[in-house]
Amino acid sequence: MESKEPLDYDRYTAADLSPELLQRVVSLEEEIKQSTDKDVVLIAYEESQHNPT
Repeated sequence: MESKEPLDYDRYTAADLSPELLQRVVSLEEEIKQSTDKDVVLIAYEESQHNPT
């Protein structure tokens, strides 16, 4: 039987960013990668209005 309880990751959705803001996030990821020589992924999210019940 499937549970209707929300999972922790159901509480968040990807943030709706403008193309300009998205480019700034990508640029910052690249800047951090160049400084640290490590891959970095920044995640923009917002609390979801999703209600599975």
